[in-house]
Amino acid sequence: MKKVSLLIAFLISTSVFAVMFPGAPDNINAAIKIGNGAELAKYFAPNIELVIGTKSSTPSKAQAEMMVKDFFAKNPVKEFKVMHQNSSQDNSLYSIGELTTANKSYRTYYLLRKSGENYTITQLRFEDSGE
Repeated sequence: MKKVSLLIAFLISTSVFAVMFPGAPDNINAAIKIGNGAELAKYFAPNIELVIGTKSSTPSKAQAEMMVKDFFAKNPVKEFKVMHQNSSQDNSLYSIGELTTANKSYRTYYLLRKSGENYTITQLRFEDSGE
């Protein structure tokens, strides 16, 4: 019975994501998985809090795109797994994952918030996971 309850809860939460954030999380995760900075940047807010390694900044969308493209060029993606994803009552969604590159592993985090009719990434982090 407990397994059935967990399955039902999972299906309901998946359905809520699909209604609240149509396509955005899947597209963002796919862009990270293949290391496509241009595709990822389509979801950036006009200014984004960006953390790469130990460097933190708040660049414009165009600057952030160049920084992420450079990150992926220097760190070819081997694998990306979403570990946790959840939404909140203020129509935001966050996702935490593990990005394995040719050089090292990074804990990833992004925050999506509603901006007009669309959802944009207001925060993106690729933090050294220490592995």
